[in-house]
Amino acid sequence: MCIRDRDYGDAGTYKQFLQYLDDPALKEELHESGRVHEATFDAVKRRVRGVPSGVFDQDARPITELDHQLVRPGGLTVVPTYHLSSSRAKELFVLAVSALLIDDKLSNDPSSDRIKETPVVLGMDEAHNFLTDADSVQAQKVIQKFTEAAKQGRKERLGLFLITQDPQDIADPVFKQVNTKVVLNLGDEDAIKSVNIPPNLEDKVPYMEKGQMVVYSPDNSDPVELTGLSTCVTRHGD
Repeated sequence: MCIRDRDYGDAGTYKQFLQYLDDPALKEELHESGRVHEATFDAVKRRVRGVPSGVFDQDARPITELDHQLVRPGGLTVVPTYHLSSSRAKELFVLAVSALLIDDKLSNDPSSDRIKETPVVLGMDEAHNFLTDADSVQAQKVIQKFTEAAKQGRKERLGLFLITQDPQDIADPVFKQVNTKVVLNLGDEDAIKSVNIPPNLEDKVPYMEKGQMVVYSPDNSDPVELTGLSTCVTRHGD
């Protein structure tokens, strides 16, 4: 990532940008000129220093150059996060990739024709960690983006597949746009209530065994209880 400032120009690194912000003269200059209040300046410093170390200034290609690897017609791409050391780093990474896909799918002027023209189902595991409701500007932007994806995605051949054990923690604007729900074993009463299935099926959810589920698509069908096959019939790797 390149940061432009008056000391380093376009070639500045994130580390140099932080050093630039640490200059007391800069804070004083901006405050006295009326351009940036000192409290705002301090808030900016806290925000930029909140980015996990190692996210920027690496010898790595920008994700905008990875569109042909992320999106492949007929292909499945798994983006792991287990190697990231902090929850903040995982959140930043997952939302950056998701935003790239959603923005290009919904845009009239996409940066990647591959993303725009390829049907995509965006799956997000532990979705409650990334799409929870919050008061921060960043969180509101994320919720707005995913709400639009859920509303407009179908006509742009974009589907959302959210996986969570805590559906009650997903922000309402997003969750209300989810049409089809597949409910497996859940033990938390609030989680069960949030998926809005009939009481007779609610009572079964905590006791469902492996392979049992409730499928509910309000616009298309009544809730139905299903049981999977005892033996997997799909052959992988052929």
